[in-house]
Amino acid sequence: MQAQQKARCEVQYLDDPIHLARQAEIETHTQNWIRNNERQTSVREVITIPVVVHVVYFDETENISDQQIYNQIQVLNEDFRFLNEDRDRIPSAFQGDAADVGFEFCLVNIDPEGNPTNGITRTQTMYECVGNTVDELAPDGTPRLFYSNKGGRDIWDSEQYLNLYVANTCGRFLGRAKLPGTVSPNEDAVTIDYDHFGDNCSPSSFPFDLGRTATHEVGHFFNLRHIFGDATGCSMDDLVEDTPLQDTAYFGCPTHPQLSCSSFDQFMNFMGFVDDRCMQMFTNGQRDRMMATLASGGPRNGLAMSSLCNTPSVPTEDVLTVFPNPVNDCLHLNFETSSSEKVAIRLFNPLGQIVYENKNQNPLALKSINTTNLAGGVYWLVIEYGDERISKKVMK
Repeated sequence: MQAQQKARCEVQYLDDPIHLARQAEIETHTQNWIRNNERQTSVREVITIPVVVHVVYFDETENISDQQIYNQIQVLNEDFRFLNEDRDRIPSAFQGDAADVGFEFCLVNIDPEGNPTNGITRTQTMYECVGNTVDELAPDGTPRLFYSNKGGRDIWDSEQYLNLYVANTCGRFLGRAKLPGTVSPNEDAVTIDYDHFGDNCSPSSFPFDLGRTATHEVGHFFNLRHIFGDATGCSMDDLVEDTPLQDTAYFGCPTHPQLSCSSFDQFMNFMGFVDDRCMQMFTNGQRDRMMATLASGGPRNGLAMSSLCNTPSVPTEDVLTVFPNPVNDCLHLNFETSSSEKVAIRLFNPLGQIVYENKNQNPLALKSINTTNLAGGVYWLVIEYGDERISKKVMK
C-alpha cells in the first residue's frame, strides 16, 4: 500500500448536541485554565500517565511482542518530554515554540480489580478487521474492538487508565482517538494499527514506522486538534496561539519554508499529517491545552491523580537486549545506561566485516536496525561507550 493511500488519522466531526455542549464546556475550562496559569508553565512537575495496552489480534502476525510495546512507550516518552533525537531538525523560526510537555507514560502494574499486571492484555478475535472502529460494528452499532462480548476487549476505566488498543485497521486509518467529551467512557481510547505501533522496520510500515502515529493520537486524546484546523482555507484554527494558521494538510516530507495564510507553516508539528521522520515537535500552547485536561475540573483529571505505576515499565534485566532473535527485517534494541556518553553501534558478519555502523549516537535514540538485506547467518552486535564494550550474538 502506498503512503498516500494511508490515512494518518480518522477525523470525526461532531453533530451530537450533547457532545457539542460538553466540548464547549471543556473549551471554556481550557481557556480559563491557560489564562490563569500562563506564567507557571516552566515550573510544573512531570506528570506520569498510566497506560494499558490492549492487543486484539486475528492472527499471530498482529500479536505484537512485549518489546515492541515497550518501544512505543519509549517513543511517547521521548516525544512528550522533548527528548526526541530529531528535535535539532526543527527550523529556527519555531525552535522557541517547541515544548517539553512534561508527560511521562508508564505501563501500569495494577489492573482495575487491584491485581498485579504487566500493563498488557492480549485477546484473539474472529474479526479480521476489528481495529476498524468505523466499519467493523456490532449489530447495535458499537465498535466491536471495545467490547469483550462482541469480539474485542473491554476498556479499563478510562478515568484511571489511558487505554491504547493495537489491532488491524485493514487500511482504514493508521490511528484514531476522540477529543475529550465526544465519546462514551466505554469507547474513550486510542486505537493504533498493529503495523504502525512503535518503531518498526517492516517495509509495510514505512513511512509511518517510527511510532509517531501514537504520539499524534495521544495528542488528540489530550484535546489537541490538527495543526491545519481540519479544513481548507485560513479561517479554521486549532485553538492554539503559537501554531500558525495553515491552509491545508501537508503530506510526505516537505522542506521548510512552506508558506500559507501569510506565515510559515509548522508542518513538522506532531499534529500534522507528514511522514514520521518529518515531525518533531509540540508547542508551548499545545502543552498548555494538554495540561488543562489534567487540571482540577479537566476531562482527564483522573489520570493525573493515579498511582497505578510503581515500577519501571520496561524490564531491565540486561544492559543490552535485542529482539526478535532470530531476526528478519528489523532488529530492535533496548539499551540501558546511566551514562550520557555517545555510543558507537556496529554489526559484524561472520567474517568480521562491518555491515552496519552508527557512531556518536545518543543512547536514548537507540531503537532499531534495518536487517532486510542481510544474508542468513550469525552476526555480532557491538556497542561501545566510554571504556565499556558490550556485545550480543544475533541470528538471521
